[in-house]
Amino acid sequence: MATSFLNYPPEIREQIYGEILSTANSRVEANNPDEPARYEYQLAILSTCHQIYREAKKVFQDNIFIKITTPWAQAIEHIRSEGKVPSVTTGEKAEIFRDFHLWVFIDTPGTPYPNHHERCSMLITLEDLESFNKFWHFSNLNNHGLNQHLRLKLTLQDPHVPDRKIPKALQTRLLMPFGMIKDLNTFTVHGSKLLPSVDEALKKERAIPDPTPEQCLDKAFALKDAGNELLKLGLYRKALQKYNDSFGAIHIHVSGRVRTVHCDGFYIRDLTSGVYKGRRGDYARMILRVQLVANIVLAYLKLEDCVEAHFWGKRSIVLFRHSVTGEQSDEIGDDGQDWLTPTWAFRFPAHDAMGKIFYRTALASRALGKVADVKTLMKAAAVYLPHDEIVQKEARALEEKRE
Repeated sequence: MATSFLNYPPEIREQIYGEILSTANSRVEANNPDEPARYEYQLAILSTCHQIYREAKKVFQDNIFIKITTPWAQAIEHIRSEGKVPSVTTGEKAEIFRDFHLWVFIDTPGTPYPNHHERCSMLITLEDLESFNKFWHFSNLNNHGLNQHLRLKLTLQDPHVPDRKIPKALQTRLLMPFGMIKDLNTFTVHGSKLLPSVDEALKKERAIPDPTPEQCLDKAFALKDAGNELLKLGLYRKALQKYNDSFGAIHIHVSGRVRTVHCDGFYIRDLTSGVYKGRRGDYARMILRVQLVANIVLAYLKLEDCVEAHFWGKRSIVLFRHSVTGEQSDEIGDDGQDWLTPTWAFRFPAHDAMGKIFYRTALASRALGKVADVKTLMKAAAVYLPHDEIVQKEARALEEKRE
């Protein structure tokens, strides 16, 4: 005889509700790294019967949602597509949703608040709130002065008990991510008994100025050097972490094999202090990026992980070739291409580091049996590192073998 679901102990039923209704278990990562994750809550269980509805709804209400509203439909799409911020829902469903703990309202000052038919909304989870704020922060850095034209209104609420105070820990998690959103024209926080201590902490965080491009580059340079010291000590995994931290310092997010570059516009300026004083910020950042990749490939070679060494080396080589020639191919190509000539090599500000990428990727290619890649890469290394005796010897040996 089949056992009724309601015959299971309450704690078992609650565990099952949690499996299908909690935010953590409902998140589905996209197969395409260019797409944001999504949420698939199994809400059909709420339609089963009155008792299950009451029990399951309590579990669903443990999730913390944030509603983001703006007059601009394109802004909502931009947050999802460019910011990769997962949404629970958008459009009319998000607009009529009321069980949120924080309402984020963004518009321009001096205009009346738009009515229901003039605004666009999206619903996100507490777990994704920091990602939303980071994307906004990066957008402001990339588009200098953006925030000066925006008004932000935050409204706290307990969606289940009106006027009940939200605990301090939750207020902190909901509001402190907005500490990175600075220089707004108007910023206000309302609702559900905002604690003075949280309000004061938020004000202090927002008063801290953003680091300058010079400071970001200096921090990344120091982290790179720290990684180099760890590399010398044979601590290769720790060195890789320092290199990834260095990328983060210049607004390049690393997640597995995906690197996302933010804030290009922030670095387009002449640097007036620090390690790279007198250079253009975008050039200094490019040089640092190439140096980091060269060291990352070396660290993977030391770990005898030739697959990762080849992946990261080839990725940078393909991007470099595309920037020089406009070619879209994902393959390294043959050794007769124009971009392998000395003329191109010495136009490139980071040609020494690029030469190391060529050479180290050639070593990884050799270990993986990629013979064609070895020939092209070793020739490139010889062009970019004309005074490196080891590289020149390897390149000559390959030429003699071909003859």
